[in-house]
Order: sequence, then C-alpha cells, then structure tokens
Amino acid sequence: MRLKIIKKSVKETEKYCIKNLFVTFQEEEIYDNIVSHLLAKGATTEQIEKFCKPNEYNNSVSYSFGLNCSNYTFEKVERFGILEANIIFALNEKGFINAKIQIENKKEQVLSYDAPESNVDGWVNDNDSKNDNTTEINDNKENDISQSGIDDLPF
Repeated sequence: MRLKIIKKSVKETEKYCIKNLFVTFQEEEIYDNIVSHLLAKGATTEQIEKFCKPNEYNNSVSYSFGLNCSNYTFEKVERFGILEANIIFALNEKGFINAKIQIENKKEQVLSYDAPESNVDGWVNDNDSKNDNTTEINDNKENDISQSGIDDLPF
C-alpha cells in the first residue's frame, strides 16, 4: 500500500510512547477493501468512519488515518515522503481500529520509501562559497559601533 506521510507525531505517557505517522492515499478501491476487511472483523461503520473517512478537497477525494510504526521507521521517514508497506488493520478489544506496518522476523515490511523533494539543499552558513565581502562588511560595522561609543540598541 502506497501512502503519503502528512504528519509525524509522538504520544507519550508514563507507561508508553507511541510513534505515529498520519498518512493519506487516494485510491477508492483500496479504501473499499479496507472497509470490507474491517466489517468482516466486526467493526461498525461508525468505528470505521472515526478511523478513516473520505475527505474531499478541490474535487479530489482522499483517505487519511494514523499508522503506528517502529522507532526505526519513524526516524527514517520524513513528512511528505511516500511510504510503500504491508499494513495490518485490526480491531482491538476496546473497539478501536489500529493500523500498523506488518512485522516479520523483526523486520517491518516496508517495500519502498521515496523521500520528499525539497527546494532547499542547505543553509547559507553551511556553504563554503560564501561571499567574503559579507564578512568584511559585518566586521566593519562592528568596528564602527565600538569606535563611536554609541549604543543605539533598545535594551
């Protein structure tokens, strides 16, 4: 199942820490398969709608839900990345629907991950090709202030 990661969240209490990815997809056929699977497991329509309900925005329908994952996966993925994994949907004894990445032999069944494209590739202070004149100008401004003895800062 291919999912776009919208948000990463951590829920901590004294007893546990749950790392969760809020994910979305747009394939109606997959949603229908999830619904029929959960209904067969004994979930009600109300429980399913609380877990994952269709949302329409700009004439496009999407489906979103919370996906539990390991610390390893949580640290490896980024917001807006595309994760393809085997997902298990289960109804717990308290009536909540949980989705998690399938684990086999201590390995999460992540089939692929595409990191989000970014328009930013670094910071100015990380770049070795900084303009040396900028440093000179800053140094001269500091010298001018200290030589004049005037402190025009509001604090």
